[in-house]
Amino acid sequence: MALHPPSQNLLWPTFVATVERRGTAVALDFGTATVSFRDLADLALRAAATLQALGVGAGDVVALQLPKRATTYALILGCLRLGAIYAPLDPKNPAARTLAVLGRIRPKVLITAAATPNPYGRVLAARADGTVDTSGWAAPLSLEPQAAAPRLTPADAAYIMHTSGSTGEPKGAVIPHQGVCSLMRWSRSLLGDADQHCFTALNPLHFDNSVFDLYCGLVAGATLVPIETADAPDPSAWVARITAARASVLFSVPTMLLLLDKAGLLTPASLPHVRAFVFGGEGFPIDALQAAHARFNGHARLINVYGPTETSCICSSLEIDAAALAAVNGPFASLGRMHAEFSHRVVDADGHPVATDATGELWIGGANVGLGYFGQPEETARRFVQDPQHNSYRRIFYRTGDLVREDAQGYLWFQGRADNQVKLAGHRVELEEIDRAVESCSGVTRALSVLVDAELVTVFEASAPIAPSILATAIAARLPAYMRPTRFIQSAALPLNANGKADRRAVQSLATPRAASSSTMAEPSTTITTTHARVRDAWRLALGQETFADTDSFFDLGGTSLGLMRVHATLTAGGSHTLSLIDVFANPTIERIVAFLDRVPSAQKSTAPSSAAHERARQQQAALQRARARSTGSTS
Repeated sequence: MALHPPSQNLLWPTFVATVERRGTAVALDFGTATVSFRDLADLALRAAATLQALGVGAGDVVALQLPKRATTYALILGCLRLGAIYAPLDPKNPAARTLAVLGRIRPKVLITAAATPNPYGRVLAARADGTVDTSGWAAPLSLEPQAAAPRLTPADAAYIMHTSGSTGEPKGAVIPHQGVCSLMRWSRSLLGDADQHCFTALNPLHFDNSVFDLYCGLVAGATLVPIETADAPDPSAWVARITAARASVLFSVPTMLLLLDKAGLLTPASLPHVRAFVFGGEGFPIDALQAAHARFNGHARLINVYGPTETSCICSSLEIDAAALAAVNGPFASLGRMHAEFSHRVVDADGHPVATDATGELWIGGANVGLGYFGQPEETARRFVQDPQHNSYRRIFYRTGDLVREDAQGYLWFQGRADNQVKLAGHRVELEEIDRAVESCSGVTRALSVLVDAELVTVFEASAPIAPSILATAIAARLPAYMRPTRFIQSAALPLNANGKADRRAVQSLATPRAASSSTMAEPSTTITTTHARVRDAWRLALGQETFADTDSFFDLGGTSLGLMRVHATLTAGGSHTLSLIDVFANPTIERIVAFLDRVPSAQKSTAPSSAAHERARQQQAALQRARARSTGSTS
């Protein structure tokens, strides 16, 4: 393993070197405005001075509940300048979830566009559009790298990234500078000099895939194109921005690429400047991956990456070529080989290495491994463990919970999960957190959640009948939209295993549509008699809520582009409607989509390029659902 001087393992000095090299080049391209590296550095130094005036220093936590704006990136960099630990929070989190996170990390300063209190320190209120007023910011600190947090070491924390927690609360993975700097070195070895690239930033800042965008892109010297998908939910708008900026590297979850494909936008003609599609966070269904490879072969590289949040975002990768596709004998391609600056083991339940091609849990070690979970020592001790083969000194491995097999060539193949974690559009979801949220509802005595054909379903016991709409409303105050069940089934008694514990596998059978119809409290019948009822049912499933008006915008109700993709899949299932995804985006209210469906003859409704293209999109969506049903998750 190559040795790197401390300055090369600290993020602020790395950014300073980029600023000195790139100067007036565009750092942030927002379409209507750009920010140079020099101007961004000046803004970051003013942010650092302002935070310092508020008492923030090395090791303090600053929570950022903000969208992608120039001031947000400046605040992140300002934290790095001070040696403070920044914690990005979802601006759309329910208030109760945000307060639970704040109670754990106790930030010295919270900067938010929401009306969120901070009992543990100061609050800086952002404007309604998410920007921060800089008129009162202090004069900038020095740009000199040696002036920044002189006691900071590469092993110190850079940020906290929150994921779903099996204990019922979110857990915050603490990531050191050295792990992210290692990620940047890997990216350079794969993609070349970042100065020659323009990176997209489609991933939300509170989602760990954004680490790649921010550091391998912006901090390393690439122009970054921030796209807040919630601000522009139509995927054609994203493609227009990506193309206008001549972006050459695009990183996203496979679901996002499938959405673009379904809209007829994942083509060399639509994305002419993209030279590398990097994807991770979940499995890419193999039939869709084969089609993408055929389409982009010779035009753009396809790179499958894997890595839990706790190991600094990415730890293995595989470039998809003909040989990689030929080696696949399951639903997904290989996770690739582990990167050079990582160590790893594939072990059995007792921590002993398994034989080649045998299935075991993946343990990951090295300086890239995180520092644990903030304020959760018991969970840290459970997941960050001493290497049983080296008990003479401290050598920590992160237990991923991912079951893999490693072949004779060192390629890792995902085989499932050792726990109850599932993946939804790249988000890690611990089913126990959903269980605890439902059990907190009045009258519920026990709940178990499962994933059925990419749908979250909760089966519960209660002392009296409870309407699903009541549960949906109650958990909306505790869980983000992607974690909310779309179906609730009340059962007289949850099935138990031989040890007397609730049996999640048996609950899976209860959650099938056939079982739901005979349960004591299932969702209303999904037999559709009118277009209006069918559309409302599709919205209910996608939004995870019961109450909305026909004139409400899907996006104003908290829906996402991926959620609207699900509406489209529901409406076109079985060939009942042949409208295109673009038709759905163009009619984002129930009133408008019903009028569209009732007004236009079925043969004229599809605006897809061809019937063959529509059929391919339908098959890819079905493949995605089948693959997710077979697997409880595949990556970080």
